[in-house]
Formats: sequence, C-alpha cells, structure tokens
Amino acid sequence: MPTYRLQALLDLRERTEKEKKDQLAESKKKHLQEQQKAADLRKQDQEMRQNRKQKEDELFARMQSGELGVKDYNMGERYIKRLEREIEEFQSVIKEQDKRVIFAQQEVDWCQEELLKATQELKALEKHKEKWLEEYKKEMAAKEEMAQEEISTTLFIFGKK
Repeated sequence: MPTYRLQALLDLRERTEKEKKDQLAESKKKHLQEQQKAADLRKQDQEMRQNRKQKEDELFARMQSGELGVKDYNMGERYIKRLEREIEEFQSVIKEQDKRVIFAQQEVDWCQEELLKATQELKALEKHKEKWLEEYKKEMAAKEEMAQEEISTTLFIFGKK
C-alpha cells in the first residue's frame, strides 16, 4: 500500500493538537492559581477588616471604662486610621490580582480557540486520508476486477481454440 502523500502534514497537525492541549492545560492551571491567590487576598482583606474592627471596639471600650486618657485615645485613633489606610491600599493589590485572573481567563479562552482550530484542521486531514484510502481501495478493487476479466477472457479465448 502506498504512503499517504500528506502524512507529514498529518503528523504535524497531530503534534500541533497535542501542543495546544498541553498549552490549554497549563493555562487552566495558571488561571486556577491566580483565582486561588485572589481568594487568599480577599481572605486576608477580611482578616484585616476584622482586626481593625476589633481594635476599634477595644479602644472604644477602654475609653468608656476610663482606662484611657486623651493622649492614649488619640494614639489609638491614629493606629486605627493607619489600619484603615492599609486596608484601602490593600484594595489596589486585590484589584491587580483580579486583573491577573481576568488575563489568565482570557488566555484560557484563547487556548481553547486555538485547540479547536487545531482539532478541526486535524479532523479535516484525517477525513481526507480516509477518503483517499477508500478511493485507493476502490481503484485497487477495480484493477483487480479488470485483471480477473482479462484472465477470464484470455482463458475463454484460448479455451475455444
């Protein structure tokens, strides 16, 4: 049986599809990692907010009980304000991580599209090879049938003489 004339291209398309599958798996893994980082940052933000609220409640309780003087109360207020600024600044870190998550999702989407294209190209070439093989088999069957007819005709002609 002769070799398929586009076999090298078929092999290339198979390798390309495998590479695209690997790229998609890698991009999904990266996306998952970025999502986990975002979740961790949100948890850290929640803890920071709880800590600020706890410190604020403690300061208020100590002030009400008379434990704090004006100077200590002002120091406590400055500390709470600093915690609030840290929380506000931390929001930019969260936003930046959210951008990374979006970018990673876009990369996953792109990889899925590339894999789809590669798979379609591979399937088209595989279908072409199947049709080529069917045609080849039909051609071989026709040649064999013609050869059988020639043998039968020759035997018939020589059988009459």
